[in-house]
Amino acid sequence: MLFVDTLRRPIELLFVADRGAPYKEVFHFHPFVELFYVHEGSGQVIVDQRVYEAGPGTLLFFRPFQPHYQQMQIKPEQPYIRSLFRYNPGYFAEYLKPFPALYRFHDELSRSAEVLHVQQGPVFAQLDGFIRDARLWFGAHYANGDLEQNALFLLSLFQRIQPLWQFGGSTAMRQPTSDPFVVRVLEWIDEHHGEPFQLETLAKAVHLSPKYLSNLFRKTTGKTITDFLTIRRLKHASQLLQTTALSVQEVSERSGFSNCSYFCHTFRKYAGMTPGQFRSQPLVPD
Repeated sequence: MLFVDTLRRPIELLFVADRGAPYKEVFHFHPFVELFYVHEGSGQVIVDQRVYEAGPGTLLFFRPFQPHYQQMQIKPEQPYIRSLFRYNPGYFAEYLKPFPALYRFHDELSRSAEVLHVQQGPVFAQLDGFIRDARLWFGAHYANGDLEQNALFLLSLFQRIQPLWQFGGSTAMRQPTSDPFVVRVLEWIDEHHGEPFQLETLAKAVHLSPKYLSNLFRKTTGKTITDFLTIRRLKHASQLLQTTALSVQEVSERSGFSNCSYFCHTFRKYAGMTPGQFRSQPLVPD
């Protein structure tokens, strides 16, 4: 599944949800922050041209417009249980302003291209109890959801995350777990997504035959090269639609789509709306 996601409320919290049956592999991006915590389950997450292992105690922070893809290994004896917190960073920033240290931490986490987006380990596993307790509290007192209480929960969550999160430095999770060729392919797509795509050109760049490259990439990631190229182009198009006055035709061309009609069809297929409708949505504040 591949799509541009949307947010219905400024803050949405989903505590300790079993996503094992049925589970859809989702490759997407969105104009808001998404914060995952994995309680149970294992698999891989692809983010910023890197592939990382994900397991119990993994915390994933996805910036606005950051494409990501999770491929979880679901078995009857191995469920996938996670908590998911999604929010408009501009809205949440208003609650952070009275707390300068947390505000700066969140701002750096949301903006920095160098920040490590995957954390895992015994210390992070301590969040499990905190999140499960919050689920019980919300269930008992705020069954219908309350934006103020949602914001207070996020404040508490970031208060716990701040001393644990690593900016820079060397940690085991900084190293990609994928075959280096996958990293080279993703980096090539990131650099050349606006150009006409030729599999032969990419294959030559990574020193593999086109057929072998396609088969190996799909076997490793579970997706085709075209899937990743499309989502990268849609990301660029979405940013142009919300931050420039370029026509849809110009957005199409600058994003690597040679045909505007095909671009509109593809955008609507994956985003659930036309480029014009997407542009009319309120811009997520910085």
